[in-house]
Amino acid sequence: MFAFWLLLAYISGALPWSVWLGELFFRTDPRAQADGNPGAANAFRAAGWRLGTSVLVLDFFKACLPVAIAFWKIGFPSGQLFWIALMPTIGHAFSVFLRFRGGRGIVVMFGVWTALTLYQAPLVMGATALLALLLFKKDDYRTLAIPVVLMVFLLLTGAAGWMIWLVVAQLLVLLLKIGAFYLRPPNPKRSVEAV
Repeated sequence: MFAFWLLLAYISGALPWSVWLGELFFRTDPRAQADGNPGAANAFRAAGWRLGTSVLVLDFFKACLPVAIAFWKIGFPSGQLFWIALMPTIGHAFSVFLRFRGGRGIVVMFGVWTALTLYQAPLVMGATALLALLLFKKDDYRTLAIPVVLMVFLLLTGAAGWMIWLVVAQLLVLLLKIGAFYLRPPNPKRSVEAV
């Protein structure tokens, strides 16, 4: 049961809705945007609010549903829940459907933490995102602020240890994605299209 749910959470997280919907309905690929990520932000940039909102909702639920069912309905023990809750983030970041490439997964993180804490963690994450928007000019800093502040919140509120390790693991995935972007050789086609 655990192995099945682990795979299900990964596959669900790996579904590249922005790429599929962008190509099917808008004849565009959000990965053509400057940072090359197949996420909701680039879906908004590539085709506007209709694609962006659709991807935002689908990316949220592809993480929220499997984790919520595993947590609230099945009741896996914490050691297994850690891995199940991490899988949508890994799936989105390293999608089997995109040759193990993917996005940063901030929306997916919102879905995971909504499933685990209902409104508490998402409120902290949302407030952090808004504050970071005002404080930082670089998207990377804004993005990293969300799991860092969530980690502090979880530590201060005495959250379960596995939840703290989960946000640490998500932060590491995010750092890998950001680092990979800077290490990747520039794509002239992507730069021209992004201008």
